[in-house]
Amino acid sequence: MINNISVAESNNRFGSCTNLEKTLVANAKAEVLNANTDRRYAAFINNSTVDITLILGSPEDGAINKGIILKPRGSYEINANNLYLGKVSAVSAFACKLTHLECI
Repeated sequence: MINNISVAESNNRFGSCTNLEKTLVANAKAEVLNANTDRRYAAFINNSTVDITLILGSPEDGAINKGIILKPRGSYEINANNLYLGKVSAVSAFACKLTHLECI
């Protein structure tokens, strides 16, 4: 895990993960993950050279710089300490790619 939480500190247990990549078009909000009641973990990695804004919810719920801002080479994770099961969307002012994974 990105934050390297010890097994003793976490009840996160999952059997499978899906590794994905989302291409973002400049200034266009996009859904990254559907809502998933089986989600146990997710990670989002910004491998680009520009900021990406994560939106917890539908695309219309956020905007550039109105959400969780991932700086270049930055990351964000959903784990047992902040388990969010709803939609995750993203937007950037520039065309880029967001690497992410979801585990159930």
